[in-house]
Amino acid sequence: MNMAEKIAATYLRLNGFLLLPQFTVFIDGEHGHVDFVGLRAKGSKEESAGLTFITDDTFFDAIDPAICADPRNEFLGLVGEVKKNRQVDFPKEKQIDYVRPFLGPAPIVPVFFSEAGKSPKWKPKGLHIGTGYALEWLFKRASWMNKNLKSWSKTGSWNLSEDALSEILVLGEALGRIDLKPQQ
Repeated sequence: MNMAEKIAATYLRLNGFLLLPQFTVFIDGEHGHVDFVGLRAKGSKEESAGLTFITDDTFFDAIDPAICADPRNEFLGLVGEVKKNRQVDFPKEKQIDYVRPFLGPAPIVPVFFSEAGKSPKWKPKGLHIGTGYALEWLFKRASWMNKNLKSWSKTGSWNLSEDALSEILVLGEALGRIDLKPQQ
């Protein structure tokens, strides 16, 4: 995975999605892939010590109500593409149709990450999110966790099990965007 895909995957994971990266599709006798297929369970949340972790309200508020009226409280599917540049390339309709049977009756949100995007915004073909926005939100989430969870640190289990998140945390600390020193 390239860094843009790592940022996108970590952003989606921290917003409650279980992801399958580099999902192979077979269309019209050819094979290819979509960068992510995801599923978010109804009412999904992450908790520790009685505290519910924050998710990105802007992301959920930007989902077209015609696709899903209450995206936080319904099963939600996702087909995602990521570009490392400013090119805009949403998942194709044939790709979404191919993935649909794997996700059952869950409404599917086409999602696209690129440098051309900013905060999550619904476009005619799906939800467009800037990779820079996603990275800033990841820094915000890490800062929130450091402020609210006294036992949390980068050297905990994330360092061992989620390489991309560990790399993002180290990057955020090096850039001065997050302070990973334990709170007193």
